[in-house]
Amino acid sequence: MRIVRYTPADSERWDAFVRTSKNGTFLFQRGYMDYHSDRYRDHSLMVLDDKERLLALLPGNEDGDVYWSHRGLSYGGLVLSLDVRAETVLHMMESLLIYLKGAGFKTCYYRQVPSCYHLYPAQEDDYALWRNGAVVDACNMSAVIDLQSRIVPKVERRRRRGWQKAGALNYEVTEIQNVERCWHIVEENLRERYQAKPAHTLQEIKLLKARFPENIRCFAAARDGEIEACSVLYFTPQAVHAQYTHATPRGKADGAQDLLYRAVIGFCREEGFRYFDFGTSNEEGGHILNETLIAQKEGFAARGMVYRIFKIDLK
Repeated sequence: MRIVRYTPADSERWDAFVRTSKNGTFLFQRGYMDYHSDRYRDHSLMVLDDKERLLALLPGNEDGDVYWSHRGLSYGGLVLSLDVRAETVLHMMESLLIYLKGAGFKTCYYRQVPSCYHLYPAQEDDYALWRNGAVVDACNMSAVIDLQSRIVPKVERRRRRGWQKAGALNYEVTEIQNVERCWHIVEENLRERYQAKPAHTLQEIKLLKARFPENIRCFAAARDGEIEACSVLYFTPQAVHAQYTHATPRGKADGAQDLLYRAVIGFCREEGFRYFDFGTSNEEGGHILNETLIAQKEGFAARGMVYRIFKIDLK
């Protein structure tokens, strides 16, 4: 097999492969990956067989002598063809590491695609990583609901009280097209609670939503015409990810966020999605668990699924 560095001339072929892969999502489409190309120096790779057929993609960026897959995304790792098998992926990983060493990289950080985003089992890379001496460098805990499971934990009474209160106050949940209407809620909540900023600027999220209108959607809970809670959701074929969900102080007191979550989870279940991913609740590479945050998510019957980052010493 042959390892080739991606160039913009490969964009159509790259995107077509992502759409037919067994574990790719729209985050790996070039229209999404390239929006922050000014912050991350792209070094994505394509794996081809001896007949020049694509077997896999590796979204990646370089930072000096460190290779990341991919630091600017929620997850990364090998995007695999449905037809590749374990032995092929093992050889693929070995070939990729030889390429990275030859390119002068000393360390590789591999951000794995969480299993809830797999359209078909795709953990061959787990085995290949272990065989090549990779170690878990970070393990972040997400909370996920299996929307189609025959067994479901009970929803916490506090969450039910919250959405009942919001319902009694005549809150309405609707989809909104203009994310600018509620972005100030996201920014203010992150600043006040975590002294942080959203991973995307308003201009960036508007750009991405325009490029991927079916994948990036925004829902809001409003009272008397005023939005008090909002959720920006990422829709993939298998799972829906709550990228940003925040509420105003009034919205929190009224239970608006509980009502909003109940509505969007119900919508996703009715639409046939398999998983609802609340996202991770960690700091410092997983060493700190935000127990209050994950407890809120678990209150909706979500349970643990990990986002792992592997480290490979190329020296």
